[in-house]
Amino acid sequence: MFVASFAVWVSTAHATDFCMTDPRVEAVDSSAPVTQSFLDQIKAIGIKTIIRYYDHEDETLPGKTLRRGERDAILMNGLKMGVVFQHRNDKFASFTALRGRQDGERSLILAAENAQPRGSAIYFGVDGPWHTPYELANIMEYFREVNARLGGSGYRVGVYGSGLVCNALLANGLAALCWLAAPTSWPEFSAWYQTKRWRLVQLPTTQCGGRSVDFNLANSPEAEYGQFGR
Repeated sequence: MFVASFAVWVSTAHATDFCMTDPRVEAVDSSAPVTQSFLDQIKAIGIKTIIRYYDHEDETLPGKTLRRGERDAILMNGLKMGVVFQHRNDKFASFTALRGRQDGERSLILAAENAQPRGSAIYFGVDGPWHTPYELANIMEYFREVNARLGGSGYRVGVYGSGLVCNALLANGLAALCWLAAPTSWPEFSAWYQTKRWRLVQLPTTQCGGRSVDFNLANSPEAEYGQFGR
């Protein structure tokens, strides 16, 4: 069932403008600020949550960082919010203790700006197929520093990454939630998908509302994955 369903999603993701309507697809993540027309379209197809980014001042993409005005617009439209921190997290060199400390501190600044409520989650991206003991050790050191910075803040730490990375971080108490990344070639995608221990699974990038987006499956119709809002 999993293989067949995912094959359909992968094939349709190449359509020119494909806005998915499926009750299992609850969230959409976008690296660009939302517009009212985009929010209208997303609501019309049943999406409940918009996931946006936290980043450093030297953004990897213009407008990538969620700011308060956009946050307010999303919530006033009756949608919920999710957030993920990503600043060149597709480069293995980013996974150091120093970067974990810096990323954790920056995420708290942005959480305060966006009035992110305690109890919700901040995900941190691990955007690569890293799998060696050395690579996993560096990733875990990064997350130790993230946890040290977020400790006592009331925010839960989530990880966006491969099944292998999700497993390692959850097993070691360094992340509370797993957002399984879309690439099925990354280590342990299928095995981790079948455990159902993930909160979200990202689908391949597609086009909707005139922009590139990633739709996401929720674990259940009433899934809790650290989102916040009304």
